[in-house]
Amino acid sequence: MTKKESKIVVAGDVTVDWFMYPVKARDEGENWRLHDASHADVLPGGAALLNSFIKQSIEEEEILATVTGSELPEKKLRNFSPEEIIHSNAMLDNFKTSGDKKTEILRIKEFSGYIGPSENKPPSWMLSLVSKKVNAEIIVLDDAGNGFRKMENLWPKDLESVEDSIVIYKMSLPLLDGSLWKKVNEMHPKNLIVIINASDLRRTAGIHISKSLSWDRTAKDLIYELNRSDPLKSLHQCPYLVVLFGTDGAVLYRRVKEREDEAFVIFDPCLLEDSFASNINGNMIGLTSIFTATLVKQLAKEGFYGLITGIQKGLANSRSLLEIGYKKNNGSESHDALEYPKLKEISEGSVKHTYSCSSIELPTNLKNPDPNFWRILDHNTHNIRQLVAREIVLKGKANGLENVPICKFGDIKTIDRAEIESYSSIKELIIEFLKNQKPKNPLCFAVFGPPGSGKSFGVKQIAKCIDTNRDLLESISFNVSQFGDYQDMVNVFHKIRDLALSGKVPFVFFDEFDSDCNGQPLGWLKYFLAPMQDGEFKEGDSIHPIGNAIFVFAGGTRYTFEDFVQNSHGNGSTPIVVSSEDNKTDQNSVQETEDKDKEFRNAKGPDFVSRLRGFINVMGPNRQPSKEDDDDAFIIRRAQLLRVMLENDQRATSLFNSKRELSIDDGVLRALLNVTRYKHGARSMTAVIEMSRLAGKKRFDLSALPVKKQLDMHVDADEFFFLTEKERYQSMLLLRDLPDPKETSFLKKENSIVESVAAAMDTSMCENKVSPRKGKITKLDKDASFEELKDAAEDIPNKLWAINNGIRKITGKTPHIPDITGDEIETFARLEYGQLCRNKRLRQLSDSSEGKTFNNSMLQSKNYDQLEEKEKDRFRELVYTIPPILKKAGYEIYRMKNVEEISDPEIINRLARDLHEKYVQERQLKGENRETNPSLVKFEDLPEDIKEANFDNIKKIPEKLSWIHYSTRRIQQDEEQRELTLTEKEIETMAKREHDRWVWQKIMQGWTYKEGKKDFVNKTSPFIVPWNKLPPDTRINDFNAVRLIPKLLKEAGYKAYKSDSEKSD
Repeated sequence: MTKKESKIVVAGDVTVDWFMYPVKARDEGENWRLHDASHADVLPGGAALLNSFIKQSIEEEEILATVTGSELPEKKLRNFSPEEIIHSNAMLDNFKTSGDKKTEILRIKEFSGYIGPSENKPPSWMLSLVSKKVNAEIIVLDDAGNGFRKMENLWPKDLESVEDSIVIYKMSLPLLDGSLWKKVNEMHPKNLIVIINASDLRRTAGIHISKSLSWDRTAKDLIYELNRSDPLKSLHQCPYLVVLFGTDGAVLYRRVKEREDEAFVIFDPCLLEDSFASNINGNMIGLTSIFTATLVKQLAKEGFYGLITGIQKGLANSRSLLEIGYKKNNGSESHDALEYPKLKEISEGSVKHTYSCSSIELPTNLKNPDPNFWRILDHNTHNIRQLVAREIVLKGKANGLENVPICKFGDIKTIDRAEIESYSSIKELIIEFLKNQKPKNPLCFAVFGPPGSGKSFGVKQIAKCIDTNRDLLESISFNVSQFGDYQDMVNVFHKIRDLALSGKVPFVFFDEFDSDCNGQPLGWLKYFLAPMQDGEFKEGDSIHPIGNAIFVFAGGTRYTFEDFVQNSHGNGSTPIVVSSEDNKTDQNSVQETEDKDKEFRNAKGPDFVSRLRGFINVMGPNRQPSKEDDDDAFIIRRAQLLRVMLENDQRATSLFNSKRELSIDDGVLRALLNVTRYKHGARSMTAVIEMSRLAGKKRFDLSALPVKKQLDMHVDADEFFFLTEKERYQSMLLLRDLPDPKETSFLKKENSIVESVAAAMDTSMCENKVSPRKGKITKLDKDASFEELKDAAEDIPNKLWAINNGIRKITGKTPHIPDITGDEIETFARLEYGQLCRNKRLRQLSDSSEGKTFNNSMLQSKNYDQLEEKEKDRFRELVYTIPPILKKAGYEIYRMKNVEEISDPEIINRLARDLHEKYVQERQLKGENRETNPSLVKFEDLPEDIKEANFDNIKKIPEKLSWIHYSTRRIQQDEEQRELTLTEKEIETMAKREHDRWVWQKIMQGWTYKEGKKDFVNKTSPFIVPWNKLPPDTRINDFNAVRLIPKLLKEAGYKAYKSDSEKSD
């Protein structure tokens, strides 16, 4: 079948772009060639340049399409006057590339503005782009705000009725203005894509979008402004909005339908906004045009399915164009003619630039853009955080971090949003300060953190990444706690002044600035006020100017900025949680707070703070929770530090194999990552590694660890060794899920959780006397003492980890349905048997020590594989009791894996109702009625747990398809909605898993196994059995449920594709 040729129309503001550039003298030839000179050349700009890029893009990919639009005759370009076509002017220069001083790149040194027609007079020479309608599939509008938006006679005829056409609107200042935007907006084209630069949005009154702090914050700020700002209302209602952040990233905002949006941030994971361009000397015209042309090509090739890929490739091509610069060819006898690089060269240069993509959390209210301190890191690792942390240590990298920002400042690499923003904000302050040749006063900021957290190292790395050649800044450090009197400070300021007079900017590090002075808390602060405010210091009756300088104040006794302003001494401990209970203070604490506040004011603390221009709280390896954030990402930071420390330790060389994979005992790794606190921050982490006996070892095992007394210097040794024994609840749970957040003892908190689970076991046994899968509970469990129940409860996290499952607090109306396969049941049962044998051996030793005789069980002399099937079944049945017991204790089980869910409430509700309706019809055809099956009622009349089960069935369709290695995505606007075809083998595989899931669902709803008929009143069923014991006629229900999935998936607006090939079915 011959593919239909696509038609693309390009229209918009055109310009004639003039460039002046230097030409070096030749060694021979006519006299005029022997002199350095400046030449002028001209190229088509605006929509004409965009048209040229689109044509090249289409030709490069050999896409069957014709491009019609703005073209300027190159031979006549020099003859056009500004009255006819607007002229832009730019000065070019040859810039040397970093690392290659011989190669010179021609780029724009300075924009010299525009020349156009007289006031209120449009350019007279404008082409009528298309005389008749061509039924274009893609209409590209380049609205530069230079008159085209007002001249309706020049708009493409296809714009009169866009229907299914893709309309790409490249918008410039003034934004959202003019009759063209009004017309397009009123037409409500369903395939409208608006492309806009963030720099233009920021110029809109009342709009605040952060810049170069973190991709997390920038993305949240933009989405918040789109949802709350009236001036941006028409942009918010666009089907597709692409906001560009230089060549470093973009945000795609998609309106799926009314009140249902989705947003994605596409970004360079290693660079922030404007970081790439700031390292390139010079600029280029056409960066947004090459981006738009690349996007057009991808849409012509793949439709809306290629939208995100088009954005990624467009950003990469923009960067490549900026790198390559302008080219010169032999097009003129007098000089080499100027031209843009060919698209082939641009595309080849773009391959090295890669971009990640992450969905963005949409705002839950319009009062605060980011109330929960959203992290891309958390968003991508919330189900696999522990796995990611361990993989970082073991392999140096981890699956799950591909789409997470990782920023580097000198020799510091950080993945944590809070740290990225702290370092970024200070970096921007310093850069801005250095641009000012005559600042009125020094730049002052503070840095806080526990001893050993790397305060001085961190700020020095910021200076290093700014002053790469070390010709701007000169670092100098002083420890304020060692000052005896004011004269010592005077001497220090003289040194700073001398350094400033030498021509470099002093980068002054005042360590422990919050020390006491002659017994007065924070006594040195008042002496810093004049130098900070006026850039001068007093010596006797003389006033001395300091000159240009940067002051960095490092806290020694206050570990966070918040501690400092509250005059609270840091103690190195990890804060727990700020809750409403913390506000209930007694009179003593109120008085203490008032005293601290008075002390801070007397020390001129508020005056000191008012002179600071920023601060950094160095996060370090310990958790740093706040009101907005529990800092559950601390374990990722810790993992990165641990990996670097082990890589840099020469004694640990033999621990790594040829693939640089680390050999370390699971218990040691678990303790290093999960111990509550390193007493002296990173310094303690280093100490634990250095104290370990690693020389010549092939594996970092328990025997390598320091003895308890030595270890206790840097961590809680009891807790550390407790963690080495097995997985613990606290290493899986989030901070907010702990039963008593104020309790600081790890062991006490763990015991509290274990006892609550053991109590749930005891209650469950007393209430039910049955296991979910068998008619009666085994004697093994009925006779269990509470201590034995505690042993069983304590071991649950270890067994869950073995089958790649985690545990968390139940947050929804019903707990998550466990996803535990038959093979995993066997693994779990084997561990249960192993635990029983260990406990019996321990009891035997205990009884022997007390002189009692012990009848050794036959079980104890066998390994699991030697047991009879009937005996194995006893342990398999125990596995099925675990999730309901955890539910009773308030916890749920989940698979440690990131899987997409269908999230649209309207779709979930509609399809859940359809699913129930089909169920009712099927059961009625089999002769069932409300008396025999109480579920045969209207959806609204179902019990809540049955409703939730139906909702869950729809939400988990993507997860079910992942069982057979399919991924899912939303169907794009113009994409053909074909129904997925499953093979019989795939259907059978899914049917088995669907039955396992149904069994778990019933168990979690309180159902148990019983032979005979299904009893809805007593919640018993003969079908709560393994797949191989399920009657063939009952298996049909699971097969039918699976065969419904492709239809439900299509109705939900999703498409499945094979994960390995990224191809659709």
